[in-house]
Amino acid sequence: MAHEPKAYAAKRHIMPAMTRKRIAAIDVGTNSIHMIVVEQHRHGYRVIDKEKDMVQLGRGSLEGRPLTDDAMARGIESLRRMAGIAERWKVHEVSAVATSAIREAPNGRRFLNAAQKESGLRIRTISGEEEADYIYRAVRRAVEFHGGTAVIVDIGGGSLELIVGTADEVYFTGSEPLGALRLAQRFGLDRAVGEAAVSKCREWVRKRIKGVAARITTLGFDFSVGTSGTILTLASLRSDRTEQPVASGLKWLTRKRLTELIQEMAPLDAAQRAERFDLDSRRAETILGGAVVLDELMRKLDIHQIRACDVALREGIVEVVLERIEQKKEASPAGSVRRSSVLTLMDRSGVERAHAAQVARLALRIFDQLQEMHRLRTGERELLEYAALLHEVGIHVAYQSHHKHSYYLISHAGLRGFTPDQVSVIAHVARYYRKSPPDEKHESFAQLSNGQQQVVRILASILRMADALDRGRRRTVRDVAVKAKNGVIRLDVRLRGGGEVEMAAAQKRAKYLGLVFEKKVEISSTSPA
Repeated sequence: MAHEPKAYAAKRHIMPAMTRKRIAAIDVGTNSIHMIVVEQHRHGYRVIDKEKDMVQLGRGSLEGRPLTDDAMARGIESLRRMAGIAERWKVHEVSAVATSAIREAPNGRRFLNAAQKESGLRIRTISGEEEADYIYRAVRRAVEFHGGTAVIVDIGGGSLELIVGTADEVYFTGSEPLGALRLAQRFGLDRAVGEAAVSKCREWVRKRIKGVAARITTLGFDFSVGTSGTILTLASLRSDRTEQPVASGLKWLTRKRLTELIQEMAPLDAAQRAERFDLDSRRAETILGGAVVLDELMRKLDIHQIRACDVALREGIVEVVLERIEQKKEASPAGSVRRSSVLTLMDRSGVERAHAAQVARLALRIFDQLQEMHRLRTGERELLEYAALLHEVGIHVAYQSHHKHSYYLISHAGLRGFTPDQVSVIAHVARYYRKSPPDEKHESFAQLSNGQQQVVRILASILRMADALDRGRRRTVRDVAVKAKNGVIRLDVRLRGGGEVEMAAAQKRAKYLGLVFEKKVEISSTSPA
């Protein structure tokens, strides 16, 4: 890979000084060390360089054994080279993390100190749960969740990471010592093996995933995503006889094909696998172990096909760094001033923040999934969020008719960054989150334009439902999936447990939602219980 493209080098003297930040993220894994270099843009970033070394830090170690001298030497040399690449790109920040092999090795700290001395890189060791969080952040940006819940599977060299969540919230993260290199070493899968060795590995994996698989099944999910080199490689080993090519570079791996691959690979040694499947020699040593883990997990979770996603931990690191940079900067003056003034009014009024945030989150989930019906824009979405955050500011005045007190306080709070019309919409939506719905007999509502009245009706109907779904103020509802079809709006309320109070309240509030959208509303729930 060329690390200072000639085209870039040739034009550099005539380009204006770069103001966009460049970031390098390094993942020091058990099997490979990955680096990605990105350049920040207004709405995210673009990748300008990638580098990978399959140094196999965990080779000969793991299970409490120290890193070998050879593995440490390979790792230090790789990191020294990557530090040089980052320097040539003139990156503003390098963020490097180490995972399973370093977490477990008794001499892991010695390796990190030596690596820092040689490369100048400060490397932080992260937990399995933190590793899963980085992976989730990367996938959330790369994959469209369409309002659904995903189970994300990452098979590294030393560990298996599992995440269940939506685009907005994580419900579960888990880490198990079931990495591809670990199992290859433990069960001799880096060489040709018979059915007995594969069966022994399968039995070991089944025992280790039993608990996390039960937890994931209880939570429920709509689709699956696989990350890491192991899953990407397996998904690329397609059978032209049985599977159709996919568009846009998307790769899917079926359980049927995975089972076939395991049967084809097991009788082959690493050199034969590398030749037959066109694999890197080191990948050929570990891929069977990773395939067994994935196969057992897909069987246990009843997954028939999994999408392979080419982002992983390193992209998650980039997301975290960019988020921190953005927090230091003022976003758009209007946006930062608006949110600041809303939060100030909340604090001044003693609003229960956890409840307000939960209601706002659920309201936006419903808004987004009904977008094809209401056709409102991001501006109205923002007003809904602020109305949800402020819908109870009147409680400190008096609980009785507090929705009317909320309307008055919002209208006269001098919220900064909003136009008078926007303040009026926020105040009215908060006013109508409970009790009587919007009515032209109400003097203030009658003074709104026809367009504003319709916006208030739509947003208030959504806010009424969202508030009902946290009626018990216990965040019992973890998500709500909304689908509109054949004259019916169906809400599937996903509960953490219990939820009788919330479901009863939602059934009552559903009437106005149906009236606004001229649809019948049906509500169901799924619960771990």
